[in-house]
Amino acid sequence: MSAPARLLSFVDDELARSAPMIERCVAGTLALLRDSRDGLAQSERERQFELVEALQRQGARYQARFLEALREGVQRELAAADGAAAAAHAAPAALELMDESRVETDIEISRALQLIDSTAEWERRELQTFTSTLCGLDHVSEESNPLRPIVYATALWEAACAIVPAPAHRATLLRLSAGVMAGLLKNAWAAASSRLEAAGVQPGVYRTVLLAPGAVSSRSASAREAALAGMLGPLLANVPAGELAPLPGMAAAPAGTDGRVAALLTRLFAAIQADTLVGAPVRAVLARLQVAALRVALQDSSILDAPAHPVWQLMNRIAAAGRSYPAAGDKRLVALLAFCDALAEEVSRAQVGDATPFRRALARIDAFLAEQLQWQLREAAHSVESLQRAERRDVLEQVLSQRLADQMAPVSAPASIRRFVTATWAKVLAEAMVRFGEQAEPTPGYLRAVDDLLWSLAPPAHPQSRQRLVALLPGLLQRLRSGMALIALPEAEQQAVLDTLMPIHAEALRPAARAASSEAALTPEQIVQRMRDEVIPETPLARPFGDSVIDLASMDTVPADFLHTDIGAPEDAARHVDRLQPGERLRLFVRGRWTRVQLLWRSDKGLYLLFAGEQPGQTHSITRRALERLEGAGLLQPQEDKPLVQRAIDTLVNELPLPG
Repeated sequence: MSAPARLLSFVDDELARSAPMIERCVAGTLALLRDSRDGLAQSERERQFELVEALQRQGARYQARFLEALREGVQRELAAADGAAAAAHAAPAALELMDESRVETDIEISRALQLIDSTAEWERRELQTFTSTLCGLDHVSEESNPLRPIVYATALWEAACAIVPAPAHRATLLRLSAGVMAGLLKNAWAAASSRLEAAGVQPGVYRTVLLAPGAVSSRSASAREAALAGMLGPLLANVPAGELAPLPGMAAAPAGTDGRVAALLTRLFAAIQADTLVGAPVRAVLARLQVAALRVALQDSSILDAPAHPVWQLMNRIAAAGRSYPAAGDKRLVALLAFCDALAEEVSRAQVGDATPFRRALARIDAFLAEQLQWQLREAAHSVESLQRAERRDVLEQVLSQRLADQMAPVSAPASIRRFVTATWAKVLAEAMVRFGEQAEPTPGYLRAVDDLLWSLAPPAHPQSRQRLVALLPGLLQRLRSGMALIALPEAEQQAVLDTLMPIHAEALRPAARAASSEAALTPEQIVQRMRDEVIPETPLARPFGDSVIDLASMDTVPADFLHTDIGAPEDAARHVDRLQPGERLRLFVRGRWTRVQLLWRSDKGLYLLFAGEQPGQTHSITRRALERLEGAGLLQPQEDKPLVQRAIDTLVNELPLPG
């Protein structure tokens, strides 16, 4: 269903007003950069001149990219609100690994988002009461307004990327411009609310059941905590019977304690049905459990005081699973609803008054969710294989880098060549071993290249060494080129390595003895250049890398000592990531938005994790380091702050009078 015409008209009007706003934002940001040093860290002051120059020279480009990104972001928000069925059936994208550099972008955007939201929160909330009316909703919803802080924060980041290349410069520019934009949006959103009110739009009404989880009630905190501590029992004991009259349209409850229990359960289920965090199809399934839950409550008083009672556990489990799949046509949601509907029918037909049907249903839905997890994992088999190869490559690279560093210790070589061997060539060897195997070419050739390269840096000073070097260099240089191409090393970096080696090899060829008359007229530099240009076929040698310190047989099993996973992340973040188990449902801030995910798989060494996304077939692959950064920045959260039943009790506490 497309967005309402009244909302689209409002959005178009606001977008038309964005050009003057970003122009004022640029002016304000420039003023901060020129005149104020108090708000800049020492490292940011060093970038001050470059940022001023970039904004002055490319201000028009900055503004144009902001407006373009803002419109794109609004369109994405509108499409997400529509819940388009096409998105649910879209082909899964190619595997894209989220590493630390990608996560840093999301962290910067989230900080800008929080800055804007904290400055203009009241105006944003007021505006969404009007946009909810424009959407035809009978309650206030944040999703009704596509002009949200995240859209502006992302647009500012895109604008910064358009004029400055360095990530640090982009982060500084985003932080400063977000502060200016926050003040502008505070005024703009207030003005938008006034225009809508003047046009006769009535603001929506906030309802108690839509309070955000953890929102503070007008009632005393101590009274609320006392009620929640024991769940429904204290609430039933402390509220007079007259206050538990049935809701309008409901039949009167019997007199006495049983009647009060029935009335309380009726109101609890009414609060559950009004919880818009749960989709309507899932709420319909939960409604079918009401009669069975009441049967249990009338015979088992522990249900009122036990959050872990099977009745509440079953309802929470169904609600949490259903909330993970926001797309209406998601085949995972369709299968879940069909299973839960049959389960609810079976529970409601059971004529026993204890919790046995709920306990049995809870075990069955847990088994179903476990099978659904395995089904998603099978569908993501290609992604899992890719990440397994990536982990093996990373582990090999760490081991090889350390052993190459040990082998180079006694060798005299320029720092750039030392870095090339221990870092770049370790990456080449790891990639070759994973892609081709340890025994198949070109892997043995790349391994021989290490011995040959290190020998060529300082050959013994006698004529035979010169002759060996003359014969060795063409094949060595060819293998170096091939290896660098294997890992797609930029051409400029490849050339830098060869240029560094050229004078070293030329110096090694300077002894007076000359082997062949055809070479007598050539300088050492010319001989090396000719060898660099020569291409010869590879001939496997009998002497593989056998006398080096790298033992190929040890590459299949990597000692744990070589796995450097301590990257300076906060200990709490690292421990939280370690505790994550497949099947766990979370909220993750990725690609500039919060998304619901479920952990499908973590690699053997824990270096890579794979999450199922909101859309069927969609996955998010992320490194452990990147996930720890997200956790440390508060961008990895539980899917729910409170489970469904606890939110419903929260609603009752707000609606019913409490003593004192």
